[in-house]
Formats: sequence, structure tokens, C-alpha cells
Amino acid sequence: MKKTLFFMIALAGIVVFTSCKKEGTELVLDKSGTPAISFPENNSSFVLLEAAENETFGPFTWAAADYNINAGRNWNLVNSDQLAETTYTLQLDTEADNFSSPMTLTSTTENSFSMTVGELNAKLLGMGLATGTAHSLVMRVKSDVSISSDLDDIFSETVKFSVTPFEAQLVYPSIYLLGDATTPGWDNANALPMFAYNETQFAIVASLAGEGKFLKFIKTLGAWAPQWGTDATGTGESGPLVYRPDETVADPAGIPAPAVAGDYRIYADISALTYTITKASETLFLLGDGTTPGWDNAAALPMTKLSPGVFEITTTLAGSGKFFKFIETLGQWAPQYGTDASGTGDGGNLVFRPTETEPDPPAIPCPLAAGTYTITVNLASMTYSVK
Repeated sequence: MKKTLFFMIALAGIVVFTSCKKEGTELVLDKSGTPAISFPENNSSFVLLEAAENETFGPFTWAAADYNINAGRNWNLVNSDQLAETTYTLQLDTEADNFSSPMTLTSTTENSFSMTVGELNAKLLGMGLATGTAHSLVMRVKSDVSISSDLDDIFSETVKFSVTPFEAQLVYPSIYLLGDATTPGWDNANALPMFAYNETQFAIVASLAGEGKFLKFIKTLGAWAPQWGTDATGTGESGPLVYRPDETVADPAGIPAPAVAGDYRIYADISALTYTITKASETLFLLGDGTTPGWDNAAALPMTKLSPGVFEITTTLAGSGKFFKFIETLGQWAPQYGTDASGTGDGGNLVFRPTETEPDPPAIPCPLAAGTYTITVNLASMTYSVK
């Protein structure tokens, strides 16, 4: 009986000792010292301006997190030498989404972060936020220290503020046109930059020399790779693109120029690996009830050709409620250019009507105030502007 009692007491002692040891080495994090944000201030508001796009916004600033780590009764198990640097992640989201899928602006060991007004504006547009409208946003700082995977991240209090982004045209890297059918010839240091619709679609209006000449596209001025040509099925109207990624791959065949020399709109899709070459207007005329000739297509106003595909005219426009279009040939309604539903009196997209069998595109609205305006047309980007 005494031996049994002694065994039970010894077993209880082992259990108590083991429990104390586990409790003594468990890390406990005091989260009272969160990294408070000092800029932006809560309920502040900002209107971003394109004129200030290169200026610094902020900087965003926050106080350092105060980690008070308790290792149970064994305080000597955690000391300052064991504490790694704290990493701060600055998160941004709309108030409606409330960090369900936040955007990370930076991850840093510092207590501040700077970006330009233009960079912040691009982030907001990347979130799908409309320009010219105030949006309610939320921001917080997540901090973590890598002393132990058992320690959870801690977050600052949420700061709410509003920002109005401005409309800005995204600038994508271009590709370049060259070849003995083009004005720079095969000089890869002076190839012609193409208009970039996005990261994979490009266009240019250029003068091409005609039958027996060729063209290609390159990615970098002065380098022959990356490069795009075609194969035996490519014609002077359309065909597949053949990609040469680097100098170890053989050159693809050149793309044949159209049979007749002139101005052409050359379009390349380096994702779909296709190209098209279509005749571009070498003359352009302005008409409409917002212009002096009205809708008389035989008396439309000639525009000045500044370069292949770029035309301009300075003339009077009648103002609100009046409209205009562009035609290529006096006395004919096609080819013709109008706009789409997004076109305004300041500028917009061009919609092309190649033949009489196609429906008329909507007419372009005049600016609200009557007066003298400069109208510019760019057939590479298929846009117009009114100033």
C-alpha cells in the first residue's frame, strides 16, 4: 500500500513538472503596442492632380510596434538578441471591401513609406476606382516579428480617408517597326515606335515603299532580338507573326510590304501572333452641322497632314448640340470616321466606316461653347482631340 501511494505521488510530480516546463517556454505576445498610423489622418481627404503626379504623397508614417514578449516564468529564454527585425506591411482597400483582398503598398522594416502622387493614382486605378470621384478607403499596418511561428501578426487600428484619383493614360512599352519598306530601313537604332494599346497590341501608320520590300518588328532599339517576322504564308495584307526571342534562334522571314507604295496602318498583336496591314488615308476632310460647310460632303474642309496618319485643322465649331465627322474623299460618305458612345467634345475614340455597306458611326459632339478649336486626328491610335 505504501509503495502504491509513493508511486502515485511520484507520477503526479512528473505531470506537474512537465506542465510547468511547457508553460515556462510558451511565448506570450502582449499586443497593446500596435503600430499606430500618423499619416494619413483618420477622416482626411485628398484630391490627386495630374499636375502634381511627380510630387511625393505623404509619406505614409506609423509608430513602431511595441513587442512585449513573455516566456512564462522563464523570462531568460527571450532576450533582445533573439528578437528579429519587425516587418511592416502597409495595406490599402476600399471601405466596402474592408481588407477582404487588400492591396499591399509596401513591406518594409522602416516606419514610413513614400510614393509619388502618380504612383498612388496608378494603384487606385488598378483597384478599378473611377476617376474624378471621391472613394472611401481604409488603411492599416500589419507587423510581424520572426522570433516564433507561434506569434500572430498584429495590426494597427484602421484609418479611414477619401481619395479622388485623376484620369491618366497608361503608358505601355512600345515595339518598333523597321525594314527596307520603311523610312529608317534596316537601321535598328532608328526604328519607328508603334502606338501601344496595351502590353500586346500595337499600331502605327507609316509610309511603305511597295512590292519587293519587307518589314519586321523589334522589341529594343539597337538590338535584333526579341524580333517578330512572319513565315511563308505571310502577305502584304495579313499573316502570322513568328517570334525570335534571342540571338540563338534563327531570323524569321521578313513581312512583305503591300504591292503599292503609300501610307498604311500596320497592326501587330504579339500575344495572338498576328499582323494586319491596311491602306491608311492620305487625305482627310472635316464636315458636320457644327462646321462652316455643314453636311455638304463636296465642300468639306481639308485637314493638314502632319505625318503619316496624323491630321490637324484649326477652325470654328458651333457649340453644344452640333456635330462633326471626317471623310477621306470629297463627295463620298465612305471611308468615314465618327466616334462611339464615349466620345466627347474634348476627344475620344474614332470609329471607321470603310464602305457604304457599313452602318454610319455616331457623329462627334462639338464642345459646349462655340469658338475656334484645333482638331487633331491620329489614325494609329484611332483617336481624336479637340482643344
